[in-house]
Amino acid sequence: ASVGNVTGSNSVNVFLGLGLPWMIAAIRWAIVGKNAMWDARYQFHPDLDWLGAPGSRRQAFVVPAGSLAFSVTVFTICAVLCIILLALRRWFIGGELGGAP
Repeated sequence: ASVGNVTGSNSVNVFLGLGLPWMIAAIRWAIVGKNAMWDARYQFHPDLDWLGAPGSRRQAFVVPAGSLAFSVTVFTICAVLCIILLALRRWFIGGELGGAP
């Protein structure tokens, strides 16, 4: 049961946590389209040759690849704080997850 719980939880996190914001941004992009800011930022970007020749690129929803360092750092800090909170709860209040043994 725990394997199914973890798998289901991760699936929901991935599909909603990544897919939902991406879908909202893509729908907004389809409605609004490119603008002067997009042209200034991406029209001559060297990594977007697949959109066409610089200066005459068609519109596209562009999400540049970035580093995972910030996300991993935030996750690690939150995970450590959670474990510290559980340990403090156990030592000072005597609380256990799931109730008394």
